[in-house]
Amino acid sequence: MNLKHLVLSFIVLLLAACSNEKTPVVTALEIPALPDGAYLLKDVEVTESGEVTVLLRDQIKIYTNNRFMFAFMNKEIGIDVGAGIATWDNGVMVEVPTVNHNGSVEGYSFDVAIEETDSGFVQTIMGMKYDDGRSLDMVETWNTASIATSPYDGLWHNVKDNVFTTKMIGGGHFISLQRTASIESQDNQSSSDFWFGPIDITTAGQAIETVMTSSLEGYAETQQSLQLVLIDQDHFSQTLTVDGFKVTEIYTLKGECKRSEEHTSELQ
Repeated sequence: MNLKHLVLSFIVLLLAACSNEKTPVVTALEIPALPDGAYLLKDVEVTESGEVTVLLRDQIKIYTNNRFMFAFMNKEIGIDVGAGIATWDNGVMVEVPTVNHNGSVEGYSFDVAIEETDSGFVQTIMGMKYDDGRSLDMVETWNTASIATSPYDGLWHNVKDNVFTTKMIGGGHFISLQRTASIESQDNQSSSDFWFGPIDITTAGQAIETVMTSSLEGYAETQQSLQLVLIDQDHFSQTLTVDGFKVTEIYTLKGECKRSEEHTSELQ
């Protein structure tokens, strides 16, 4: 065998060896789920028709047990509150509203791109459309208020005497939305109010709510003492004193929430 044939044989062997090597499989990195908790808005950057505006407002958002709720005063429409189902999909939070300040809602779904940061997360919604034809992009920066948990975490509702209350507890904070329907109105008119802030709950169920922001004038910076009792996995009672009288309200878990094994075991 001459030198030329020897070189060709070596090249053939080298190519054969390379062809037997396994091609490395490149897989996308799984983005960790955003932690359940309460978050406070730092600012929101709105882009509409090429014009950028930075807004500052008192707004809270709570994620817990595959549910979400937010509340704030919107300069354009007034009270702006929404709650519903939240499903994490590798960097995208799919939010399906089921209730807002006007009542029950259906048929809406929002894909919210979320990037977790050291201080909270950045939320991006592109091409949000309004009924009047407007379209805008929003980039919201949120700071973590708390990721504390309690057996009462979840999205709850209560109905009594034409007063509909939706309450979210999670991340050591709460949001309450109260909608009063007029039984004398033929066009289903209603009035709504909200308030939110920290809630400090002891192991015995004694709680203190401190109102940070509210649509009710003079209600901010007030406190309310409560006695919470977890009746079962889907119900809890809330007892408070109103005008010297004790009032007990029963709340029902709104929809099917996934509750942690730790808190489920406390009911057994």
